[in-house]
Amino acid sequence: MSNSNAAGLIFDSSIHYLDHLAPFCAQLNWPLMVCDPTICELTARYYPDVKIIECSAIHLSNQISSLTHLVSCASRPLLQAAVGPVACTTLWLPHGHSDKGQIAPYFDALKDDQIALVYGQKMANVLKEHSIQAKIVRIGRFRHHYYQKRRDFYKTLPVQFSHDQRTVLYAPTWEDCENNCSFWNAFPLLAKGLPSDINLIVKPHPNTVEKHAPEIERLIGQYENGHLQFLLDYPPILPLLDQCDAYLGDRSSIGYDFLFFDRPMFFLDPHQHRKGRDLLDCGRVVTPENFYDCWLNQDHSCFSKIRKATFNAVFDDIPLKFALD
Repeated sequence: MSNSNAAGLIFDSSIHYLDHLAPFCAQLNWPLMVCDPTICELTARYYPDVKIIECSAIHLSNQISSLTHLVSCASRPLLQAAVGPVACTTLWLPHGHSDKGQIAPYFDALKDDQIALVYGQKMANVLKEHSIQAKIVRIGRFRHHYYQKRRDFYKTLPVQFSHDQRTVLYAPTWEDCENNCSFWNAFPLLAKGLPSDINLIVKPHPNTVEKHAPEIERLIGQYENGHLQFLLDYPPILPLLDQCDAYLGDRSSIGYDFLFFDRPMFFLDPHQHRKGRDLLDCGRVVTPENFYDCWLNQDHSCFSKIRKATFNAVFDDIPLKFALD
C-alpha cells in the first residue's frame, strides 16, 4: 500500500485533522491534498516535509480519479457528499483517541467505510463494539515516532511567557452533541485563580475558535498576560505537550496523547459519570476552583503505572510502513 498512487485529503477547514494526516503522509511519502489556504499555509510552516497539492473543491473529483488509495479523517459517506463519487479505496484515519461516543452514535458514520486505521487494540475493540465492518489496520503510535525524529525542529513554541516557570496546558474539546466542552464555564475561573508562579497555555478546540471567534478575541483581550497565553493556530500537539508540566482537559483526545510523557493529568467532567471514561484513571478529576491546589499540593506519582499501561493499550509500538505493507 505504501507504494500505491495514494494521497491524503483535507477538503475543508478542519485544522484539527492536520496533525494526523500530515505525519501520516510524510512517513509514507504520500502528498496531502488541501483546499483551504490556511490549511496549506500551516502545513508548509509546521510540516515542511509534506508534499502539498493545493486544489479547489470543484477540481477535487478529477484529482481523486487517478488515485488507488485516499486517506482522510472523514468517513467515506462524508467524503462522497463533499467531493462526489469516490472510486478508489478509502482509508479512515482517526483524529485522535478519546472517550467520546458514549452518548451520541459517533461511530455509525463509519459503517460504509472500507479500511479503518486504528492505533491499537483499544480502538479496534471500540469499532467492534459498534459493529463496524471495515477492515481494521493497526498503525500504532505513528505521530509519536514522527515527533521523536523532529524534536529539534519543534523546540520553539509560538508562546512567550514573561517567566520561566511551571506550565500547564488547558486543552478543552468543543461543544459537540454530547456536551463534552468545559471551556466556557471553566476558563474564567481558571484565569482568575491562576497563581503568579504558574504559566497557563489555553488551546481551545479549532471548532470552538471558528464558531466563536469574536468571543475568543474578547477573552484574549481580557485575560491574556505574561503568564497566560492562548494558542490558536498551532496544529502540532506533541511538541506542545512535551513542554508542559501538566495537562488539564475534559474529553479531548489530547489527553491520550499526553500519556506518552507520563506527567500529571487532571480532568474536568461536565457529566460527572465514569462510563467509558478510561482516561480518568490516569489522573484526578478536579473543578476549576480546586485544580491549582490539587496539582501543586498533592502527590501524583501514584498514577504513573496506569498512565504507562493505558498508553501501551491504546498505541501499538509498530512502524507505520510495516503496518501498511
